[in-house]
Amino acid sequence: MEKSYLQCVPWLNHRDRLKEPITRIGNIANDPHLYSEINKACSNERAFLFLAPDGFVVLWPRHIDKNTFIEVTIASCHGGNAVQRYLRHIIRLARCGNASFIEFATARRGFNKIAPLHGWVRSGERDNLTIWRHFLEVDHG
Repeated sequence: MEKSYLQCVPWLNHRDRLKEPITRIGNIANDPHLYSEINKACSNERAFLFLAPDGFVVLWPRHIDKNTFIEVTIASCHGGNAVQRYLRHIIRLARCGNASFIEFATARRGFNKIAPLHGWVRSGERDNLTIWRHFLEVDHG
């Protein structure tokens, strides 16, 4: 099995340095409480911080209609081609958690062109954010 470029790390060791970028992203998404929500969820181990060589992602297992899914609560990458480089790792983690799909919401209109090329399906809108889902195939083997 290939080593993941995303490494789960303790939130408490990184939360202070991530406060500014998370707050900035929250402001762009018109969500001024994003940092406090992530801080609470990660501190209580309901959501998890993964570091990449050029960024970070917070994954939050959620449930809807008796189905588990993984919410990409926030992702930040400055190295380019993040979807192409990290999606397979997030899919692997989601499958380990028996998730049916992965979901993220974004204010960035650029994902309208990129996301479908990588298997994402537009799933609606919420608070002026576009919701994208990547459905996971069931492993019958």
